[in-house]
Amino acid sequence: MRISKGEIVAGCPALQVRRFLRRFNRKFFMRCAVERVMQLKPEQAEEFIHEMVALKLIEPTEPFGNGAAFEVADRGLAFANATAARPIHRGTAERVLREFLDRVNAINASKEYAFSIRGAILFGSMLSNAERLGDVDVAIDLQPRISDPIHRHMLCERRRRLAEKQGRTFSSMVRRALWPRDEVLLQLKARSRSLSLHGFDQFQGMGDFCYRVLIGDSNFLAAQIPTGTPVGQPCGSKHSAVNRRVVGSSPT
Repeated sequence: MRISKGEIVAGCPALQVRRFLRRFNRKFFMRCAVERVMQLKPEQAEEFIHEMVALKLIEPTEPFGNGAAFEVADRGLAFANATAARPIHRGTAERVLREFLDRVNAINASKEYAFSIRGAILFGSMLSNAERLGDVDVAIDLQPRISDPIHRHMLCERRRRLAEKQGRTFSSMVRRALWPRDEVLLQLKARSRSLSLHGFDQFQGMGDFCYRVLIGDSNFLAAQIPTGTPVGQPCGSKHSAVNRRVVGSSPT
């Protein structure tokens, strides 16, 4: 997903909305938080919330106390990962994808990380025939490296303590708990502005779209994203034209 710096969403600058959605990822929030973070008056905050719900960027959740509460919706998660960077050439996108796959292989080969990458799919503009593309959109499926819960907990705690020893601080206990997973995402991202990572949960309720399997079992991945169509088959998405030069992909 791509946004422009001058774009307006729900009456606010798109980049400000993106920061808001990133801040409340995996958290619930109330109107007072919208007023504070977005610097809006109460009536403006109410209108902002109404429009964000209508756009399916946020959705109501269980009330907290006497007030209504909200959380970031699946489409909001995708918006939070949207890029405002300039379009890139296909050659650049192919290099970004190659480097990403190298990092996937390195993480999966390592025994240090608590999570590995079970599957990854490519979707979006890179599956078109265009030479000027948006960011490289990849959805990944992470799984714990160790099935035994006791040993998995020990490995996760070891990763947290190592991070703290190296100087990392966590803003909350939730962020600390999520670190073993988040560090894998950070390694995969590698600060690339042209790479946009997504979770498979963001495809829930999404219309028909095309994808190409990069790694993982095709049948298993297809079950995780039932609205998706593997490239090489009829697809109603605007990205149905398949570019055969995509690197690191599975044969169709």
